[in-house]
Amino acid sequence: MKRLLFTLMTVFCAVTAMQAQEIVERHAWEGTLNGKIAIRLAIEVNDDGIVAGSILYPKAKNAAPILVVGSYYEGGMFYLSEYLADGRITGHMGFEVKNGLPVGNWTNPKTEQSLPFKSMRKIAFPKGFGGKLTPEDPGNIGHEYGYMAYSAPYNDYMGGHFSFKAAGKNKVHFEACNAPRNIAEGKSEPGRPAVLDGNHFIYHDMNECGYAFEAFFYPQFMVARDVSEFETYNCFGMGVTLSGVYVKTKK
Repeated sequence: MKRLLFTLMTVFCAVTAMQAQEIVERHAWEGTLNGKIAIRLAIEVNDDGIVAGSILYPKAKNAAPILVVGSYYEGGMFYLSEYLADGRITGHMGFEVKNGLPVGNWTNPKTEQSLPFKSMRKIAFPKGFGGKLTPEDPGNIGHEYGYMAYSAPYNDYMGGHFSFKAAGKNKVHFEACNAPRNIAEGKSEPGRPAVLDGNHFIYHDMNECGYAFEAFFYPQFMVARDVSEFETYNCFGMGVTLSGVYVKTKK
């Protein structure tokens, strides 16, 4: 009886964990940007509103799928960015799905030129384009995550990073910096590491100024989100926070 109860509890916990990371939408399309650049785009959405998948430019030299990550917002809008393996952002997308097809634009981060999706059609979900939202095992959390976004005012790339060090089972210390405009930086306190619940943690009162954020980990990237009140963003000045997508650059 005890063994049966233990088995049922194990199954229940596993199912609960899976439900917390459930894929709620899958889309795959192909078409063009402004009728000229052929693309293939496939994305998945989980119940935390995180979106990830791949985009392919089939006519490009050495064409290969590029990681896309972003968010889905109430009202039906998707906002995604393309990330190379070093975290450099090579494109932004904003669109909504109407009659099953994406309606919106792809934007070049350097020139700020926007190209509309055209002649889009549904396709079968391509092999290798999905699975980006598989929850990362706590033991596989990387040492370094980062991103680089082009900043027109500075005519250079600005970005952010997270560094992690193991601090016991399912515990990590971190140091973080984010500088899209101004600088947000800080670290976990000695003796108070972040505690992982599966692929997720929430860290409260960072820098002892009330700011709190949560982090979700996946095989290729992590997502940081603010969870404290807006007033705590002044912890860093000018409303800058740690929120964003950071690509795993060092295992």
